[in-house]
Amino acid sequence: MKEILHSEYPTLQDWIQEMLTSAKASAMLITHLPHIRWMCGFTGSNGFLIVREDSMHLVTDHRYKIQATLEVSEATIHIGAYNLINYAKTHGLVIATDTLLIQPEYMTLASYQQWHDEVSDLSLVPQEKFFHRLVATKSHHAIAGMRRVQWISDLVFDEIHPYIKPGATEKELAARIDYYHRKHGASQMAFETIVAFGENTALPHARPTQRELKQDECVLLDFGGIVDGYASDMTRTLFVGSPNEEFLTAYASVRKAQNEAVKKVREGVHCSDVDQAARSSLTQDGFGEFFSHSTGHGIGMEVHEWPSLSTGSDTILKKGFTVTIEPGIYIPHQFGIRIEDTVAVQSHGCQRLSQIQQDLIIL
Repeated sequence: MKEILHSEYPTLQDWIQEMLTSAKASAMLITHLPHIRWMCGFTGSNGFLIVREDSMHLVTDHRYKIQATLEVSEATIHIGAYNLINYAKTHGLVIATDTLLIQPEYMTLASYQQWHDEVSDLSLVPQEKFFHRLVATKSHHAIAGMRRVQWISDLVFDEIHPYIKPGATEKELAARIDYYHRKHGASQMAFETIVAFGENTALPHARPTQRELKQDECVLLDFGGIVDGYASDMTRTLFVGSPNEEFLTAYASVRKAQNEAVKKVREGVHCSDVDQAARSSLTQDGFGEFFSHSTGHGIGMEVHEWPSLSTGSDTILKKGFTVTIEPGIYIPHQFGIRIEDTVAVQSHGCQRLSQIQQDLIIL
């Protein structure tokens, strides 16, 4: 049975039974691919998982016949044709009297309608985020996987320093970051790499352009890779040349805000309290109005997972959660600064996964 780290459910079977009982459902229909991978190991791009109290059934198409055999454990593999829902019905994997617990945030209206059209009298019970807490609570194996991918991102960060110099373009540097991740074993990037120079750093989600780096400018790098299904995510703001006092003051404020938020992270703390720690620190320094996003988010098999470390979040952190801590200051038309690390929540604190320093790096 798959290892889980969750105080409420000693085993995965216990969790399945509780979810089905509470929803008065006969089975779960898992359609979100990362969650399918979490449950049974399948990494294909098409399929769904039917989970009952005593069995799991993966339904996919002929493209993945060999792949599924190599990857999947603890689920029976079914290879269907184009219409996988019809295959599930005709082979008795779902029946008209079934009540299926579904993931509404990952099911399109068209797919929802197709299930009803193919299996008459089938009941679909939507329940948002019912899988999220289970996936958010990482096993020791999962955290070890996240350390591996973060180690690669740390390595890439060090390797690209020689290319951060006047004349380099944002797109060029982003391409090098992506290349080095692939070179060191990443299967893909976790998200579109962000590289921004000068005034472009004031855009929290800036996209790389052909803009060239100039002397005495800041550089914001936000990137992450995926290795063995786990994602990394880190941000550092550097400076090429001689930063002025305004920039140094703002950087010190972001550095302090991140540290205050990291110190707040431990089991039993509300996500909103972590966000407030960063926000209050920046406000006290006079930069509160320039912090325009939440302090962080969950991360694991996806770069953005539940929970959100935001003002409105009522989620309580649990041991095994992995979340980002990423306060920032964005002053329009001047500069932006963000420092981001992934941390693993522990009983009495947390541990950063990145080994890269948070102090300002001047090249």
